[in-house]
Amino acid sequence: MKQPELGRKILELRKQKGLTQEELVAQCNINVRTIQRIESGEVTPRSFTLKTILNVLGEDLENLKSHNTSNGNKLNLNNVKFSALHIKVAWICGLIYFLSGFVEYAVDYARFYDDELIIPKAAYISMKFIVMISCIYFLWGFVLSGKIFNNYLLKIGSFFLIGTTILFYSYDMVSLYFEPFYIDYVISVQSIFFGIGSIIFGLALMRLNDPLGKIPEIAGGFKVVSGILFALVFMGWLGLMFLIPTVILHIILLYKIGELINREKTNDTSKA
Repeated sequence: MKQPELGRKILELRKQKGLTQEELVAQCNINVRTIQRIESGEVTPRSFTLKTILNVLGEDLENLKSHNTSNGNKLNLNNVKFSALHIKVAWICGLIYFLSGFVEYAVDYARFYDDELIIPKAAYISMKFIVMISCIYFLWGFVLSGKIFNNYLLKIGSFFLIGTTILFYSYDMVSLYFEPFYIDYVISVQSIFFGIGSIIFGLALMRLNDPLGKIPEIAGGFKVVSGILFALVFMGWLGLMFLIPTVILHIILLYKIGELINREKTNDTSKA
């Protein structure tokens, strides 16, 4: 548990025990100023000092860590079974999106740069529809994750990317029959939109590092970098390169979130 949550917890435990700061420090053999700074969140105590304080307060360090997982990260586990199921479907859709994306890129490259549609129109529309739906549901997993972790920025970034996906995939399909805008303009605007959404999304992911370790921080960092490259437009090709490991990390992250939900569900069941 990090400051200032740790200080508030120690203050709460001390008051529950009916101890003054002076009485607590007398039993812990530390000075009053130290406990004042710990409770106010100014400093983080060393492991030995923390264990000594918790022993006096009748709290175990492992229980405190467990409390931090269930409360400190402020997980919102309402309808946890429902959320876990949808997050599982979301990371599976992420795999479909990732694998089908290579085929989509080859077909789109031939269409927009070589001016040749290498598959029938019906097949092209079907491919685009499958990729769009899998991408939307993949991103919906992060909307749910934003709700679970009370991460509103993640929900905003996810919805922004969902809207961008619907807008430009719809254009790809409609433009088979008529092209209302020059394709160079469309690609540039799409790159900027996707870049902005990716930066918001990536920054939001980096805020999930406490409950899920380093994966959100790394995935978020890759997403921010790819977002910046897309927003610059002329560096979009490099953004695509960064997107490959980014999507893989996002799939792993959703899988980890699903595991975390299942653990919390198991803990709640055992407590009941």
